[in-house]
Amino acid sequence: MLILGCNVLCALGKTYYVDSKIGNDANDGLSSMKAWQSLTKVNDHSFAAGDSILFKRDEIWEGQLLPTGSGMPDKPVVFSAYGKGALPEIKAAGHFRDALLIKNVQHIVVEYLALSNFDRSVVFQKTGPTGVRILAENIGTLHNIRLAHLYIHDINGDNKKGTAEGCGIFWDCQGPVHSNIEHLLIEDCTLERVDRNGIRGNGTFGVRSNWFPNRDLVIRNSILKDIGGDGIVIKAFDTALVEHNKLFHTRARAVDNAVAIWPHSSDHTLIQYNEVAYTKNENWANDGQSFDVDGNCRNTTIQYNYSHDNDGGFVLVISDVINKDNVKTVGNIIQYNLSVNDGLKRKRLFNFAGVTDSTIIKGNIFYNDSGKQYTTEIVDMDGKPVNLYFEDNYFDYTGKNSGVFSQSPQKYKQTFFVNNRFVDGIVGSDNLPNLKEGEVPKRQLSAKPLTEFPWKYMPKKLKKQMVSFPQSLYLSVTQLVVK
Repeated sequence: MLILGCNVLCALGKTYYVDSKIGNDANDGLSSMKAWQSLTKVNDHSFAAGDSILFKRDEIWEGQLLPTGSGMPDKPVVFSAYGKGALPEIKAAGHFRDALLIKNVQHIVVEYLALSNFDRSVVFQKTGPTGVRILAENIGTLHNIRLAHLYIHDINGDNKKGTAEGCGIFWDCQGPVHSNIEHLLIEDCTLERVDRNGIRGNGTFGVRSNWFPNRDLVIRNSILKDIGGDGIVIKAFDTALVEHNKLFHTRARAVDNAVAIWPHSSDHTLIQYNEVAYTKNENWANDGQSFDVDGNCRNTTIQYNYSHDNDGGFVLVISDVINKDNVKTVGNIIQYNLSVNDGLKRKRLFNFAGVTDSTIIKGNIFYNDSGKQYTTEIVDMDGKPVNLYFEDNYFDYTGKNSGVFSQSPQKYKQTFFVNNRFVDGIVGSDNLPNLKEGEVPKRQLSAKPLTEFPWKYMPKKLKKQMVSFPQSLYLSVTQLVVK
């Protein structure tokens, strides 16, 4: 029985306590009355599977948390909080590049901590500061890292794209040994006042000539607000899910390209049930959209999102220069989203750049009731998209702002418009050579009100119009079987 009891305790791991006020590094740390005091003590200890390290709430540590020791799939190492009050905070204050550095460890959970990295002595830090950096370096594959209930704030990196831009959460994979991350979960986090990026990564092995992508990313139920540049960037991942997040006031200070949510060099990305609003574009530079399907991406789906009041527009679709490192951006589905008053500053709703292939835009509602007398280009083409389909969408510009198709029929040669509804304020549809209306047979549908996300966020005036809204608009002609 003694042997069995020992095995159970070992399986459960140990719990260590850290108290910055009454703790002492000479203690064993195994009770709140014998807590450790410093981050140095924590960083010097190599933890084992099943261990928990608890920081006392309402207290602050200046420095860097650098975990050592990995868990196991069913027994992670857990960094968390105890007691009552505000989240325990780790303040790097510019003395360290990262407030929390998770380097070459796996099966780890970090939750209920606050992290900041603000250096008051400079306008911006030149080191590329972060709240959390996950680094896989010459290690192969790291598994199962979970970040949850974190408050990451006040990071003053550079707002210009480059090596000095800061991030709230950043993953990084370095070689020469092929290294990546599998099963990264980021949930229920809040990020604010971060320059330049909210959540993003670096893809050393994200080019197709040296392809060793990260796998299985989930970012959910998080809030990002007052972000200097990009919000969430899915970089060098195969299979990512971004859902139920709220992003407000991204690209708040950057003057170069930035978008709220977008993948780059990634395959099989699903972006759904997010609310994105107030992405800025005050300087008429590129971007400022809610979403982007960026270069070197395959099979991206953007669906069931609520997008509103984003200066740069709704979606950008772009390919990088096609070569041995970059494939054509292909296989994009943008469906069942609600877009309200997007694109007023940049005066465009969609933007296509480079040579992209096979994009389906289906079953979305694009509504604009702005009182400003602008014109918004609905499909702006800087490049040459091929096999571009607009199906079953509803366009209604009911205010003073007009939605226009002003580009030449030659530009729209590979763009096909099938069974869309153009209501008020739409100009130039005669420029669309592949416009097909009224070809869909009648079908009987049950009267199902549009009350789910994102439809529950419809403006009142639009809801009144939707009383007679044809539900059949949401059945694709390519999927319909008519008997």
